[in-house]
Amino acid sequence: MMLSRVADSLFWVGRYCERAEHACRLLQITFSAGLEAGSQEAERAAVRAMTALGAPPLIGQSGSIEEAWRLTFSREDADSVYSSVARARENARQVRDQITTEMWERLNRLYFRLRETPGTSDTFAARADRVFQEVIGDLHAVKGIVEGTMSHGEGFRFLSLGRMLERAQLVVRVLEIHMAEPPGSVGEHGWMQCLRMLCGMEPFLRVKTADFRREVVTDFLVLDPEFPRSLRFCADEIDVFIQRVGVGLAAAERARCLRRSGLLKARLEFATLSDVTGRNGRQLLAEVAAAASDLNDAVRTTFFTISFQGAPGTAVA
Repeated sequence: MMLSRVADSLFWVGRYCERAEHACRLLQITFSAGLEAGSQEAERAAVRAMTALGAPPLIGQSGSIEEAWRLTFSREDADSVYSSVARARENARQVRDQITTEMWERLNRLYFRLRETPGTSDTFAARADRVFQEVIGDLHAVKGIVEGTMSHGEGFRFLSLGRMLERAQLVVRVLEIHMAEPPGSVGEHGWMQCLRMLCGMEPFLRVKTADFRREVVTDFLVLDPEFPRSLRFCADEIDVFIQRVGVGLAAAERARCLRRSGLLKARLEFATLSDVTGRNGRQLLAEVAAAASDLNDAVRTTFFTISFQGAPGTAVA
């Protein structure tokens, strides 16, 4: 039986690694948006990316570089890439005996690289794309190491549950921003950038070809059962992990989580394209966002606030 503080820390390792990767990808989109469209389209894509990060739009070249540097390296900003990696590392340190040496070394190396070589905002522009790509690559490596070296027991399931819950909430946020605009105001370039924000361009092209209409892209990002960043895929995975964690608890204690994950999965499994792109499309996203948030609260209440063996959780959230 796993201590709640251990499960909590592993859960947040998964969440923070996913959060750091997502922030890097959105910042990378912001820098590269202007290379593939006119300035107006590039500006709109950058505004959407920054909104998804909860940051103000990047205005002016010098101001945008400084803000991007802050969102990458700032130690004071809780939403920076550095802060997410630092918190993932601290949670991993607290449960060092539960993870593999390979995972710890890779995450530790990434943390020290971000801490020791931030440079300045004046020199950041020339190396920003390389920095983002290296961080994303390292975080992908961490995920691969987790899959390939960590025993797929309860600790692995809590880590994976945290990662998938975080991913679902991040995907919903990106989609809500795009769907909030009037139909037709997000052009093909905007939906292409939306796919890139969610690492979905190549998988989309293999399934849908180069059809970047609103209804086609949202159908893929919400309802596709095989794309690992679609909402339906996330909900399916969340439900699998929820069913397999905390099996030593009484059925009544786990029921709240099982019910919520089952409802989230069913809502997306039986949703139709008209549910996503029709008049109530934004309502569906709002329902998914609320359900994911409610499930996150239920997970923390059920598994982390009281130890399976009586010790309180102490993870860095």
